[in-house]
Amino acid sequence: MKSGIPSLLVSSLKKISKKFAGLVVLALSLFLSFIMVITGPSAEPLEKTERSWPVTVIVAAPTNLPPTLLTFGKVESKQVANLNTNISSPVSEVLAREGDWVEEGELLIQLDAKEGQLTLDVAQANYDRNSAILASVRTDFELAKDLTANYQQLHEIAESKQNRALDLHRKDMISDAQLDTARQEASESSITMQQHLARVADFPNKIAQQQASVAESAAYVQRATLDLEQTQIRAPFSGRVVSSNVSKGDRVIAGATLITIADYDGLEVRASVPTEVGFLLGQAMRNQQQVQASASINGSKILFVLDRLSADIKPGQGGIDVFFRSNTGESLDIGLVVSLAVDLPIEEDVISMPVHALYENQTIYRIEEQRLEAVSYETVGDYIAADNEFRILIRSPQIKAGDQLLGSQLSRAMTGLLVDPISSTSSSLNIN
Repeated sequence: MKSGIPSLLVSSLKKISKKFAGLVVLALSLFLSFIMVITGPSAEPLEKTERSWPVTVIVAAPTNLPPTLLTFGKVESKQVANLNTNISSPVSEVLAREGDWVEEGELLIQLDAKEGQLTLDVAQANYDRNSAILASVRTDFELAKDLTANYQQLHEIAESKQNRALDLHRKDMISDAQLDTARQEASESSITMQQHLARVADFPNKIAQQQASVAESAAYVQRATLDLEQTQIRAPFSGRVVSSNVSKGDRVIAGATLITIADYDGLEVRASVPTEVGFLLGQAMRNQQQVQASASINGSKILFVLDRLSADIKPGQGGIDVFFRSNTGESLDIGLVVSLAVDLPIEEDVISMPVHALYENQTIYRIEEQRLEAVSYETVGDYIAADNEFRILIRSPQIKAGDQLLGSQLSRAMTGLLVDPISSTSSSLNIN
């Protein structure tokens, strides 16, 4: 049938005048195009679908947690002794060097003792001489007291002789010259007696004076003994030598630091914290609350406990110094700088959030029926979870326990965005 139609058309065309041939061809082309359009397949329009973004979900679980303050601290010792001497002397021997562990009373440096021994010998000789003089004065005092009775007796004899001479002179039995001789002897006896009594009375002063000389010489002996002891530099306590500044043969001068030793039983970490944090820590100590801190040193976690706070703010310092002591007595190196994580007083009804889940303008997103909803929050502080993950503690009255929070970082996050939760965790996981 299809082959008959073109044959009929051809024969018709031959009969039509050449003048209408072009019109016929055009009409035929339009007819065939129409047939192709109405008999072709029809295409249905595509329906647009909204894209959903795969995200992780954090289930809100408000709880009570201590914020963490991250700061740097330096290991120090409560006792650091800079040992020196008050004499000038050559160094005979250095027995301890930097880094050595020493015990209390152990000899660290020996100075030349010849000069000190000579000074002690001179002081001892002077003391012995003054002691002998004191003994001699005391002997003279005892003798003078014993002779007082004899002087008194001689004076009485002279007085009696004078009285007899006066009586004889009145009777014209002796001359004036003899009377004058008797009077002279009586006067000389009285003078001698008074001089003797004065000497006896002055002996206690002489003894006191000599006793002072003995005490002075004894002080010189003691001073020389101390100077001699200064030739031996000994450890005032058990610890570690921090520095040694002399060598054998050096001549040291008085007051110069020879060796420095630190008490390793009193190691602590000094850290600087903001003044408002220092106020909170001081308040916790007054309330008998233990404030802990931790640091990772050589791969080991070491715990510290707040021991005390500084009494003032140092010039040029923006915060206050706090001191932490080691809770378990680990050995630390003085001068070591450590990163401290300080547990601040506990905050109530806070949520632990990863940093990537927080957005600008204090915003996080809650998921309601798979769509995001912006929620504002308040930053409470930093927090280090048990797995050492750094988090932020937040608080918001708009968030309730069990709410689903966006845990992913979306560049297109906005209220109303369609999301597809693919995993879920709790904000209370990984909490110490």
